[in-house]
Amino acid sequence: MIFPAMPVNEIERLKSLYMMDLLDKTDDERFDRLTRTAKTTFDVPIAVISLLDRDRQWLLSRSGVDTCETPRNLSFCAHAILEEGVFIVKDTLADPRFVDNPFVTGEPWVRFYAGCPVHLPDGAIAGTICIIDTYPRPFSSAEINTLLDFAAIVEDEFLILSMAMSDSLTGMPNSRGFYRTGEKRFAWFKEHKKDFSLLYFSIDNLKAINELLGNREGDLVVKTFANNLTKCITEQDIAARLGGGEFAVLLGNAVQNGVDAFLFDLQSRMDAIDHLSGKNYHINYSHGIIENGGSKYNTLRDMLEDCDKVMYAEKRRR
Repeated sequence: MIFPAMPVNEIERLKSLYMMDLLDKTDDERFDRLTRTAKTTFDVPIAVISLLDRDRQWLLSRSGVDTCETPRNLSFCAHAILEEGVFIVKDTLADPRFVDNPFVTGEPWVRFYAGCPVHLPDGAIAGTICIIDTYPRPFSSAEINTLLDFAAIVEDEFLILSMAMSDSLTGMPNSRGFYRTGEKRFAWFKEHKKDFSLLYFSIDNLKAINELLGNREGDLVVKTFANNLTKCITEQDIAARLGGGEFAVLLGNAVQNGVDAFLFDLQSRMDAIDHLSGKNYHINYSHGIIENGGSKYNTLRDMLEDCDKVMYAEKRRR
């Protein structure tokens, strides 16, 4: 058996996947409808929509198989995401990459596989839609095109989900996206007693810029701040635009030095922007911080409300 390689953009790919918050989700009818239809269309016993996490394959939707996840290094889909178009294995027993794979020599007895990569709205590959048979078989050009059509429908559904959770101006998660992903991360931090911090930001002079220079200039300020904020976060962090000139960042494993380093990085980037932009104004912002509030707060929403108050209290003291 030959283990699959990692994509060259694996870190960025995982970050995009985590922001969509699709892992550990099941029983979504929009995706289950597709795998049921694919199973019938291709007359196969198994059809799956898979997501490739760091060390596992999560089955977002499956028809004909009960398991929800498998090791990534044993998955056919981990090979498929490295290819352009449809990845086909007509007979696993004739392919050295899979001949002794446990899923070939044991249940579900894979002898045929065809999988097509599916992309997130930002272009990152999330996983595949694939079909599996227990007998070797050919796969015609018409069938290839049909599987490509199924993949396009999956991508359309990803786009719809992303639009509901994304801010149209900056491309960051909006408040709905922040709470959907952040509450899950918040609960995990609490359960595993991990250090984390919440930061709340507000662009102080956005209203004045909008009034004096117009909304187009104000939008540019918001996008500039959002872009630099996004550059400061890691894959375990979540940043979102809550509305107007207000933003939130959930920092994972962030003790004081981590928060200080984040704030220094952000300020350095903003200073560089001010220096190079040639504008006759600076982008001024305030922030509030609550560190490791897991023992005090039951939800991320409660923690964010207090963080908002901390930020405005700090602003009044200045």
